[in-house]
Amino acid sequence: MTFRTIASAALLAVFTAGSAWADCHLGHVEMPVRIVNQRPVATRKLNGVEVPMLVDSGAFFSFLQPSTAAQLGLKLTRLPDHIQVTGYTGAIESKLTRVEKVGLQGSTLQNVDFIVGGNELGSGIQGVLGRNFLSMADTEYDLGHGVLRLVFPKGDCEKVNLAHWAGDAPVIEAELRNNHREGNTDIRVPVRVNNRSLVAVMDTGAPFTALKLRSARRAGVTDEMLTPVGRVGGAGEGRVQSWRASIAAFEFGGEKISNNEFQVDDTDHFEQDMLIGLDYFLSHRIYVSRLQRKVYATWNGGPVFARGNAVGAYDERYAARPADLADDAEALARRGEARAAKGDAAGALADLNRAIELAPNAAINRLARARVLLEQRERDKAAPDLDEALRLQPSLHEARALRVGLRLRADDKAGAQADLQVLDEALPASSHLREIMADQYTVLGMVPQALRQWDLWVASHGSDAHLAQVLNSRCWLRARLKLDLPLALQDCRMAVRLDGQEASYRDSLGWVQLQAGDLSAAVKAFDEALALRPVAFSHYGRALARQRQGDATAARRDLAAAREQQPEIDARARREGLPVADDAPPP
Repeated sequence: MTFRTIASAALLAVFTAGSAWADCHLGHVEMPVRIVNQRPVATRKLNGVEVPMLVDSGAFFSFLQPSTAAQLGLKLTRLPDHIQVTGYTGAIESKLTRVEKVGLQGSTLQNVDFIVGGNELGSGIQGVLGRNFLSMADTEYDLGHGVLRLVFPKGDCEKVNLAHWAGDAPVIEAELRNNHREGNTDIRVPVRVNNRSLVAVMDTGAPFTALKLRSARRAGVTDEMLTPVGRVGGAGEGRVQSWRASIAAFEFGGEKISNNEFQVDDTDHFEQDMLIGLDYFLSHRIYVSRLQRKVYATWNGGPVFARGNAVGAYDERYAARPADLADDAEALARRGEARAAKGDAAGALADLNRAIELAPNAAINRLARARVLLEQRERDKAAPDLDEALRLQPSLHEARALRVGLRLRADDKAGAQADLQVLDEALPASSHLREIMADQYTVLGMVPQALRQWDLWVASHGSDAHLAQVLNSRCWLRARLKLDLPLALQDCRMAVRLDGQEASYRDSLGWVQLQAGDLSAAVKAFDEALALRPVAFSHYGRALARQRQGDATAARRDLAAAREQQPEIDARARREGLPVADDAPPP
């Protein structure tokens, strides 16, 4: 692939080190990375258009989302028959495309292939930088400071400790377990979990470190130790059941961490035992040496895992010395976003405040600070940042979408509607933000506009993991208003086909069938919804269907169950525009 020309095409900087490095020189290309909503994002120019891309060491190849390929007008072709693409939770429907020009830190790569497929990642991300890019050289992940480096060792580097920044800090070292000669480029490393030897893949695309359910059981995690958290998605189609579990001991490359909490996922689509996710990358500086087939790392200080309750037996004096960023606004902003992702809101705001002092006209830093403030529920402080970001850069669509949400909360319907109109006119038809805009138009009661946004989104996201959710939302709006019920029925049936384990989709189907007068089908759909999750609205809908069928006794049982769970359910059903029970109190 064209990425192989990177070393000669790019302008390389060179690291300098002490006498032990006299015969080893590390040329490198440095790439800024921003951490947005637990995702490492680097912006690249594709055919002259800036495209935010997920830096994903877990992806074997670089991807573009179908909506991005459509926006760039790229031609799609079939993948070779021998290539099948599978993600963490299932298969990925994929095509192939070629981008004529890819910008890389002052250089341009020509005719670069990308796979087209996968799920919408949110946060404005439009593609994935995978290992065909990241493994063409050694890779240094300094994501805690918002930097990725592609490193090119020259000279006698085979026995040098490549953690060139470490100073006196202890260095974690581990052997790579993949077979690079056979095309295996994943960062596969040995670990121990509760004293059980496992194999992990280091994956910047995974927000949190996670164990496979079968591997967790091998490490002594019992069903009684699992706390359900629902179902999660990944790069592939479908969703899998997920839990949290306390892990007594985690060991990697000499590093020992105790009393942490890991995500546990019931997936069979992933070969190894666990993913070491972005939370670990943010708390360490990591060097992946393809030359030595080793991983080096040092600890940045603070909690190692974002969901952990302890940091083990670490002494803060042994953390690697932090970089001095006092007068670098961009570097401070990137570190601030990384701190926010680690849960350090105070540190994040300190960095972002200083970055904004140094560069008051950088709109993206105002957006970053607004995100942190919103995470802290400081909406009154976030609103001025969003206003100023949009004054400085009116095309910052993510900021405008966030401001719509704030204006709706403040009951500023006119302001929210004005922002939505700007977004509708400015965004490409395939924009991921149209899903959010549809929900916001629904809150405003602007039904045709909401349906239009969903129609545009669905047309360009036919393989997206959110598709079932969007179809259900569109179905539910029509069901509530008794509007175009045949179209609502199509949407709900498709949502159920895409994800038959989601109770709310079967509930929406039952309400559509109730509104259409198909009482037997409605009762069946509510039965199936309640078998998955006993929620009040399914009981209430089944009660209405049974009342109309003349089964008063069964209807009373369902109404009692619904009202016990949700005492105000009659009033809520009336507010939603739905029919109410015969004995419902008057409005």
